[in-house]
Amino acid sequence: MNVIKGLILKDLMNLKSYKTTMLFILVLYVIVSFTNEEMMVSMPIYIVIIFGMIAIGSFNYDNISKSDKYILSFPVTRKQVVIARYLYVFLFTLVGFVFAIGLNMIFQIIKVGNLDGINDIVSVAVGSFFGMILLQVFQIPIMYKFGAEKGKIVQMIMILTLMLAISGITVGFMKVSNVSLEQLEMVLKKYGLIIIGIVSVILYFISYQISFAIYSKKEV
Repeated sequence: MNVIKGLILKDLMNLKSYKTTMLFILVLYVIVSFTNEEMMVSMPIYIVIIFGMIAIGSFNYDNISKSDKYILSFPVTRKQVVIARYLYVFLFTLVGFVFAIGLNMIFQIIKVGNLDGINDIVSVAVGSFFGMILLQVFQIPIMYKFGAEKGKIVQMIMILTLMLAISGITVGFMKVSNVSLEQLEMVLKKYGLIIIGIVSVILYFISYQISFAIYSKKEV
């Protein structure tokens, strides 16, 4: 476990180069929160996406520095490297999710004096968090397979394909099952967090197995 903690700490140390980006996010959040209420509701989407993309950006550092070759010269297994990467990506994206909701709550109290409407903001943040997870379970294996640079091109193709597939599956499911959009929204409001939690665990596990299979055979 100490090895995995060390690997996560290594990725966290690389975040120093994102200090300006994080400060910009905070300043932008303050400006938007006090000038545009409609934009404030959608800000969690951007924050979760930014945090998620910064987490994935750790692949770029490892690719440039060839750090994997150095790390694997120590008593570190490839399995530990992959586990640490998934934990880091998930935890940092989760931090973005909590950060977005926390800031919204603070500014809502300062500006309005209450937390009315916070449920809408939380719903938006949860949706963006799950969307980011869905993207990451495809991104990480692609990064391991093609590397940071080539992986970007494959990512774009995968994202477009994924968006079309989700839209097609959703529309097809609603037609076949005769479920209305209103009914689907009610189910998601009631069981959304449970569904997202279960699906996220399953997707991360499948993605991890694929990444480990790729990385275990890859020359570094």
